[in-house]
Amino acid sequence: MQISSKDGNMVVDFYPTKDANNKVYSDKILKVLSFRGDTQKKMVISRDHFYYQVREYILTHKYSVTDDAMLPQFISSEAV
Repeated sequence: MQISSKDGNMVVDFYPTKDANNKVYSDKILKVLSFRGDTQKKMVISRDHFYYQVREYILTHKYSVTDDAMLPQFISSEAV
């Protein structure tokens, strides 16, 4: 899922995560913050935190959903 600020400068992407064997983690979401196309930060967050953050970005900061695809991304076991 991708959400963007009103002016499009700040973009937040959220992805489900999977291991090297393509097993999808049920509670781990990869969050990627980008500003003007440059990645600023990547972090793994819980699914509950994902729901909370999306709600806050949309309701409080008036971000909009710009892509609703949720393709799993590989993360190493150290990130879990």
